[in-house]
Amino acid sequence: MTSIARWVSIVFHPFVMVAAMVGAAAAARQSQAAAVRSVAVVVLFTIIPLAFLMWRQVRGGKWDNADASNRTERPILYLVGGVSLFALLGFLSLQSTQSFMMRGVVATLGMMAVCAIATQWIKVSLHMAFATFAATALALVRSPVGYALVLALPPLVWARLTLQRHTLVEVALGTVIGAAAGIALHYL
Repeated sequence: MTSIARWVSIVFHPFVMVAAMVGAAAAARQSQAAAVRSVAVVVLFTIIPLAFLMWRQVRGGKWDNADASNRTERPILYLVGGVSLFALLGFLSLQSTQSFMMRGVVATLGMMAVCAIATQWIKVSLHMAFATFAATALALVRSPVGYALVLALPPLVWARLTLQRHTLVEVALGTVIGAAAGIALHYL
């Protein structure tokens, strides 16, 4: 069961959820080529720096795993994520990019800020926050990807609990924060 839970966590990792959300949203508004460019920009500005941080922290023995499973490991994750998102926001503002990308970055920054503040008391499940954010945002625009992600949320809850990365409260809080971010993105 642990092996299946690990694969569910990998398939629905926050990096994958971000790429799916950006790709599906861009494809609905623009061409497939523009969607690929949008995902590439997000990967360059956010996923690569965070992946490098994770690799470095695990390789250096500072983190037990790439999930930053200990609450004390989270501040550097939020710092690098925040700086990366602000850099992306700056780049997008210089490019006069579509407003959906700008709104997405602002909603993500807000979600990350809430999770970072909560880290003083609890380790919010970022897997659930990002998966629920993507599912909510895409389902509200009637995207088939969003509907599929809604169906993926219960298995992801099971996986995070089975791997003992989070408690039920941490998973529930991530779900609520992610849904709020998705609703905010839709109604911004």
